[in-house]
Amino acid sequence: MKNALQTKNQNKKLEIINQVPEELLWINNFNSKRSRQTYQIATKKFIDFFKIKTAEELRTITHAHIIAFKNHLQESEQSPKTINNRLSALSSLFNHLIEHQVVFINPVQSVKRMRINSNRVEAKVLSPRQARRMINAPDLLKGQGIRDRAILGTLFFTGCRVSELCKLKVKDYYEEQGFWILDFVTKGGKRNRLAVNQELQVFLNAYLEQSGHNDEKDSPLILPIKMNPNLNQVRFISSRQVQLLWKRYAEKNQIQGTTPHSARATFITQALENNCPLDTVQKSVGHSQIKTTQMYDKRVAKYRESASFAVRY
Repeated sequence: MKNALQTKNQNKKLEIINQVPEELLWINNFNSKRSRQTYQIATKKFIDFFKIKTAEELRTITHAHIIAFKNHLQESEQSPKTINNRLSALSSLFNHLIEHQVVFINPVQSVKRMRINSNRVEAKVLSPRQARRMINAPDLLKGQGIRDRAILGTLFFTGCRVSELCKLKVKDYYEEQGFWILDFVTKGGKRNRLAVNQELQVFLNAYLEQSGHNDEKDSPLILPIKMNPNLNQVRFISSRQVQLLWKRYAEKNQIQGTTPHSARATFITQALENNCPLDTVQKSVGHSQIKTTQMYDKRVAKYRESASFAVRY
């Protein structure tokens, strides 16, 4: 009787799996939550643009549809990087459908991608004075201000990605061999342990003392200010919340055209400006290729060496 019941349950599960569209299996196959979100957004934009309502309609997409979508993104003034990301997501989806013999061609494959300057990261670099104004901007008489200073300090003094900051747990901030460490989870689930300077230690220690969750080792290191009382679990701060926080303090200091990623670009540029070896900076920010670190290099010296200053008429 027991074996018959188990067999029945297994057959029921197989029926459910067989009913799941290949598109859903494709998106759930990505290990990274961020990748799943990015690709979901891309496919949703595409589906909304053509008002696709069924999986069968999606599978009749042609080369012309992809070009029309690309043109729409260009007319909407999307960045070349965003357009290429959208196309890459669609290409990945159609490759999956081909592998499972749902469609026979990938209509994205022959569509030309947008040109991107691969030698330079576009994130704007702040001057040391601007960075200091941002770090000093939070009101330390308020708990939120103490937390915000810890967030801004972590971004500027470690050069971490916003997603890495948001994933930090209390146990990821610890002392080892006389140094205080932040142990980040980077792209692909890798770990990047970085010794932090004394000023950031002061910021983080002050925040943990004020928040009172220093002993909750599995708790998020940085907590959202507004918590949902109906939820029993503690939530991690979101990338969106960090972006809004950054925007608020940037506007307060009249610093335009920047994003939280500017702190990463500023960290790398300042480290190189102060003669930190390139390979050391590469390891500190968790780049797998040294060329990627070089793309962030916007040292003032490069502008001073411009040939335009050598010209005389």
